[in-house]
Amino acid sequence: MKRTLPLLFLAACSAAPEQGTEGRNRWADEALWNVLQAQDRRDVGALCQALDHADAEVRRTAALSFASVQDKAGIPCLTSSLDDAEPQVRAAAVFSLGLVADTALVVDLADRAVLEPDTSVQRAYLQASFRAMVRNGMLRDPNAILYYLDRNSGHERVRAADALRRLPPDTLRNMQATYVDLVRRETDPEVQAMLVRGLRGMAGAEVDELLWKLLQEGMHPVRVEAVRVLVGREGSGAERFAGLLQDDDATLRLLAAQAMARAMTADITAEWVASIPDEASPEHALLLGGAMAAMPDDHRFPSLAWEHQATAEDPHLRSAYLRSLGEAGAFSWIMDSLLMLALDPGQHALVRSTATEVILSRVQDLRERGDAPLIDLVATQDPGLVALVAEHLAAVDPPSDPGRLLATLSKVDEGLDLPRDLEAHLAIGRARAHLQGSAGPEHERPRFDHPIDRDRLLALENGRQYRIVTDRGEVTLALEVDVAPGSCVAFDSLVTAGYYNGKTFHRQVPGFVVQGGCPRGDGFGSMDWTLRTEV
Repeated sequence: MKRTLPLLFLAACSAAPEQGTEGRNRWADEALWNVLQAQDRRDVGALCQALDHADAEVRRTAALSFASVQDKAGIPCLTSSLDDAEPQVRAAAVFSLGLVADTALVVDLADRAVLEPDTSVQRAYLQASFRAMVRNGMLRDPNAILYYLDRNSGHERVRAADALRRLPPDTLRNMQATYVDLVRRETDPEVQAMLVRGLRGMAGAEVDELLWKLLQEGMHPVRVEAVRVLVGREGSGAERFAGLLQDDDATLRLLAAQAMARAMTADITAEWVASIPDEASPEHALLLGGAMAAMPDDHRFPSLAWEHQATAEDPHLRSAYLRSLGEAGAFSWIMDSLLMLALDPGQHALVRSTATEVILSRVQDLRERGDAPLIDLVATQDPGLVALVAEHLAAVDPPSDPGRLLATLSKVDEGLDLPRDLEAHLAIGRARAHLQGSAGPEHERPRFDHPIDRDRLLALENGRQYRIVTDRGEVTLALEVDVAPGSCVAFDSLVTAGYYNGKTFHRQVPGFVVQGGCPRGDGFGSMDWTLRTEV
């Protein structure tokens, strides 16, 4: 996970609900609206009834709604829809079944696929079965995955590449020549990038040469994955990454700094830290962290990191320097200073949560101080800090006397604002069970508390565009109201209220997802209402 910098605000081309909204989207139809209501409320019975509706589009929408609900209670009626007269309904039912199918149902789907006369539905069977087999651990034959990769397009090929690279290491090594050739010949950068990940466990000069070649000549996602694999390889020549510290791509710069930091020794620390200017940057923070790990008794590097975090204005940059302190030696001032930041409500939420993460990572310092720092952090009642500490407590050996921790957790849990603080609430439940030596709590779903505003929904047209203006450029988004109505209404209402102004993109996973709009700016924020998943 990588935290990123750009500030953002959004402006809709038009926002307020208007009169005369007929035809803007399909949700004016009462039968379809009823299906949407059932999906939003997770009403399996109502969705099953809709599968018998006279209108094929209503049946198709109901079948697809089960993909969002993902409740095994819907399997019987979805299975009945596999005999629907309309191919589109059958395809939607197959898609939804693929998301909940167990091994027995996968076998049943395979038997039915042979009898399916429509080629588009046959493809739906193939794709749904593939997803279900991967999820259930049934797909171990590389030839079957290669067949799927060769006969599909778009994201299905990325899915196949992901399944292939996740095969057991021995399986991948046994097919190394075939796999390396596959990576070399692949022309889709997203598929190639996914396949590159599978080179991680392969050895030999041929693999090294291919990785360096892809780093130099590949498309952006391929270069990123090549660096990631090279960073973890023995003898990859970390000094060769120095040139990437000046690359235009921020992700590559960070990965290069990470590689150099991991390879630092006491002999080369001074030289490598001096290889880039002593200017505040995420790369500089990583190199300082490597220097601290290589020379844990040297006070210069943690002092320099603390100075940079104290003078930086950007909370993300401050966070980078704070993280580097996790590598520092046992200097008591570090723990004291981190606690001071974490407990200060005037600090940015990202600074407080990062300081807490580093505190929790300094195991020896924590052990020497007992449970006092943890109790102080939980007692802040800050949902982000509470979640971090609770997750930590659920993962480590419990203390001999957890009484004070349990009492503090219970008291704070009572004061959480649900569903806004659901993550902290669930983490406390796991921590309490672990401290008491009991079984973990059952999964707790957030209650339904935010019905879709139909008037606003009917005012939204498919394709409405929104312009995101950031300090790194502009992005234009377009709504697909027919596909994700609840998400579109929620997004439009927040834009209209000016909610996103000044927010950040707080999380980025290159080639996968970017997340923004967290009200805290650290990923632990949420709204006081729930937003249902829409597939």
